[in-house]
Amino acid sequence: MVDLVDGVWQDGFTYTVTAITDGSVNSGVFYDSGITSVTFPLSLTSIGNYAFRGCSGLTSISLPSSLTSIGNGAFYYCTKFTSVDLSNCTSLTSIGDSAFYYCTKLTSVDLSNCTNLTSIGRDAFQYCSGLTSVDLSGCTNLTSIGSWAFNGCSALKSVVFPVGSTGWEVSTSSSMTNPRSVSVTDPSTNASNLTGQYSTYYWKRNA
Repeated sequence: MVDLVDGVWQDGFTYTVTAITDGSVNSGVFYDSGITSVTFPLSLTSIGNYAFRGCSGLTSISLPSSLTSIGNGAFYYCTKFTSVDLSNCTSLTSIGDSAFYYCTKLTSVDLSNCTNLTSIGRDAFQYCSGLTSVDLSGCTNLTSIGSWAFNGCSALKSVVFPVGSTGWEVSTSSSMTNPRSVSVTDPSTNASNLTGQYSTYYWKRNA
């Protein structure tokens, strides 16, 4: 168990936790550890790259309203995740590449209160094979979804795009070369497009 609410003690001082630092693919702060629960403080603004990669004992987390970014691979291969509570993340602006890669037991992602979210990274939820629904309805500032973000999410049936977001473009290039227009008004079609025909494409909002 990791409790960061009361800060971290070092050299006779207690420090308020505002960030969990970046790591590399095999050296995140809690990489491949046996932790089963984490309590985050309201002071936390960022979770660094690969911070909890391979923490297969974690089954759920609740992220605070102060959080602004989730780094690349932050929860990569947390294979026992059944729920991730993002309902308070009104300050969240970005979800990094491979952030929740291969979280195979995760069943739903509710980002409806993430009104400041602008980007979902490449491979962010790739191979979350238990994922059935994604709610982006409140993400009115969302402008991009990286390639492969929902590839391999074989159970995904519904993706609700932001209210007022009627048209997006997709391209095989991050520079959006030769884009194609895609309508996002139907949740089931969105799920099909994000896991099938356009699963390897970059997505950019155009309306």
